[in-house]
Amino acid sequence: MARSGELADGCGEKLLMMTLTREADFDAVHTQQTLPSWHVCHAPHQHRWTVRLEVVANDNLTDDESLAVHTAFAEFDAWIDEHLHHHTLNGLDDSLAKNCGAWELGKWIFATWRERVPHLAAVHIQGPTKDQPSDTSPQLHERYVVTYRPEDDPSYGRFRLDNDDTQVAGVDVAWDEFWSGPDGARTVEMVKRVTVRFADGHHPYARWRLDNILSKYTAADDQLLRVESLSTEYRYAAEHTVATGTRLPAEWWAYSTHAMTVHADESGQAIDPHREQTLYTQGSQGIPAWAQSLQRTYLPTPGEIPPQPPSAAHS
Repeated sequence: MARSGELADGCGEKLLMMTLTREADFDAVHTQQTLPSWHVCHAPHQHRWTVRLEVVANDNLTDDESLAVHTAFAEFDAWIDEHLHHHTLNGLDDSLAKNCGAWELGKWIFATWRERVPHLAAVHIQGPTKDQPSDTSPQLHERYVVTYRPEDDPSYGRFRLDNDDTQVAGVDVAWDEFWSGPDGARTVEMVKRVTVRFADGHHPYARWRLDNILSKYTAADDQLLRVESLSTEYRYAAEHTVATGTRLPAEWWAYSTHAMTVHADESGQAIDPHREQTLYTQGSQGIPAWAQSLQRTYLPTPGEIPPQPPSAAHS
């Protein structure tokens, strides 16, 4: 598919922008071993995927560029069939071995094809179908799309969103009650909250994203935020049997994580210490590497048993 549009430059002259895309579907197995063992995506499983290459040029392609793009697009279909269709995606590259989500796959495909496709701007990965029942439709099919663009990659720019230069200044630990379940049948358990405070000059950084989500999927010109502290709530799952009859051992997992941040300028200094903003993780996709590392560092050991909730007698 090809489409073009016109943009005006500062002098009022119109500049031609051309966008070309190539899309292909494939079925493939993947696993995300960084997720807890009980998570549905932890074990190998197959999905239907869609990948779309996007070429963006600020002017018409030259004859050589046009030939190169269309030749690469034609080769892309055969490459999908040979390397991705009916394959295990984690085996494609060492970078995908433990965790092959849509963003990681898009990044690898971009790196593989960027030299072969002139003006390659992005790789879009449409993930697996999710069946979500609703009031109006018992089976509402929804597919998410993740886009990899190099300028959004946390490995680019002065303030890496996968910052590994963080230093912890202090750690606070507290226990809180967590209630769940419908009225009349509610249960209560204890959650362990670990709050990490960072040393001056060694703060991680984030960028603001819609809905205040702590994510590496942000644009380079989004508001820079300096992370002052990171709080993670850990929940405990006792040894239990799942529907398949498998007996799962007791384990802890990071139930939720919140980052307290302040607005910063592009030198990394706080613009106003009173302009605080709380970011939170959503699911398992897109959590910056430094946050994942801290989640693992302070994860309670399997042998640590939470205390009895004070309100358990009323649950």
